Amino acid sequence: MGKTDARQEAIMRSLREIGSITVGAIMETFGVSEATARRDLETLEQEKKLIRTFGGAVLETVRTEIPFYRKTEMNAEEKREIAGKALSLIRDGDVIGLTGGSTNMEIAKKIRQHPFERLTLVTNAINIAFELSGQPGLQLIVTGGVIRTQSFELSGPLADGTLGQLTIQKTFVGADGVSLARGITTFDELEAHTNRVMMQRSLETYVVADHTKIGRDSVFLIDGIATVTALITDSRLDRRLFQTFAEAGVRLL
Repeated sequence: MGKTDARQEAIMRSLREIGSITVGAIMETFGVSEATARRDLETLEQEKKLIRTFGGAVLETVRTEIPFYRKTEMNAEEKREIAGKALSLIRDGDVIGLTGGSTNMEIAKKIRQHPFERLTLVTNAINIAFELSGQPGLQLIVTGGVIRTQSFELSGPLADGTLGQLTIQKTFVGADGVSLARGITTFDELEAHTNRVMMQRSLETYVVADHTKIGRDSVFLIDGIATVTALITDSRLDRRLFQTFAEAGVRLL
């Protein structure tokens, strides 16, 4: 294996471990120029192994969904940062909604670590429900529906019917992609619809997505970006991308 092939394989190993990589990290790790780092990413993108972003790349996951257990390992620090920001928006007495997803699972863990005296939580994710079951001061509402084992989310008419009877103050929506062009997207059609229903039943909606998901698209539309109260992301989001979303009227936290 030549130096270029070995370097590109190492880049892919890093991507599989943490979900994203920057041009600067490639330059520092492998001692190559910016032009070489960008050529490596271009080659790997042409091979459908990754998606280039501003200043780096993320895994090519639009066509291949990553299992939930792997998602929990990717960008874990960033997801905890996002969860902390989300927690700061929750008040005693709130009725909040949590869709599925590894970032929302971190929010659930924050709620368990910082209990409220009185909180109502609505979720269609059985892993989140299990995490919070028995939590003092918490009224837990779990939708019905058909479970999708890839994400642990309940969806379909039973889930939609439960949500249709509720009014939620603040919903936190996980996503596989967030872009100005297509909006909030995910891998599964039924999940997208159920998440959209939860958003429609909410007074405020916050999309939670780490920097690797911003500016990219997944398969099925949840809803347009204009319907969102704010986008909660992490501090690693590229400043140019932050500015692009802000100039389009998106509030970023």
